[in-house]
Amino acid sequence: MLPVNLVKNFLKDLKREVTLTVFESVEMYEFAKKLTEISNSVKCEFLDYPEPKLKLSAIKLDKSKIFFHAIPQHSELQSFLFALKFVSEKEVRESAEINIITFISQFCPNCRATVDAINRLTAKYSIEHHIVDTGLFPDFTEKYEVMSVPTTILSDMRFTGAMNEQEIEKWIKAAINGDYYEYLAEKLMNGEIDQVKRLAEKRNIGRELGRLMSHREFMVRLGAMAALEALHEEKPEITGEAREIIIELLNHEDERIREDAAMMLGIIGSEEDIKNLKELIREGGRIGDSAEEAIENIRRRENG
Repeated sequence: MLPVNLVKNFLKDLKREVTLTVFESVEMYEFAKKLTEISNSVKCEFLDYPEPKLKLSAIKLDKSKIFFHAIPQHSELQSFLFALKFVSEKEVRESAEINIITFISQFCPNCRATVDAINRLTAKYSIEHHIVDTGLFPDFTEKYEVMSVPTTILSDMRFTGAMNEQEIEKWIKAAINGDYYEYLAEKLMNGEIDQVKRLAEKRNIGRELGRLMSHREFMVRLGAMAALEALHEEKPEITGEAREIIIELLNHEDERIREDAAMMLGIIGSEEDIKNLKELIREGGRIGDSAEEAIENIRRRENG
């Protein structure tokens, strides 16, 4: 049941007329029509096909790129009304540079904060934002392997749990600039190596993984090495880019990082790396042992 007085009080603050475009769903259209009955500032139209990007039923908010794949109720309704008011106040751009999907549920206590924060940034950063009700679209939710809400897919980055506007803006800027270093570090720190591999395969960012081998946190360095070893078997072209950075790390001031670099070259390196590794042998100790073992591994692999 739509809380008419609450909605009416909210919609009276709309700065201009807005149109809701409903894709495919009769139930969503009935919801939109109720809003037109409550406020003269809300209009709606119906299209008998799904929203083209996600191929799901949806309500599009005016000229924005905000799509609610939901029949807004409870916390979803609050986010919907906030977005409607926001759209009435801000100029929006038709094109979108960043695509975000946020998976939510009707009674999720943390979903609204994330959805509202992203919607506030849609005008600043040409964002297309899809809010998906997991209960309404279980197959789509399963396709994205969503286990809890809110889950946010930002370009090729994935986040679970509530996020504030500052956090989201940080990751939006990273996506725009194609800079995934901090994201990869965070995922490696949490042991999410599969997420790192997935992104590396999509974006071919082997150099970033090489750089992460000199990260200040041990768990990040360890995770980067594990990811590189796994990727080398499946996508050697990615580790080929990492190799250039790893060769540079052979001269790193930190002995542990030099040792790890030698060890990794033993896994992904080739005959041409043996010269550099021989220079490390002169250092002796653990580094020398690591370099010797790396050379043996390379020669064993080169000789079949």
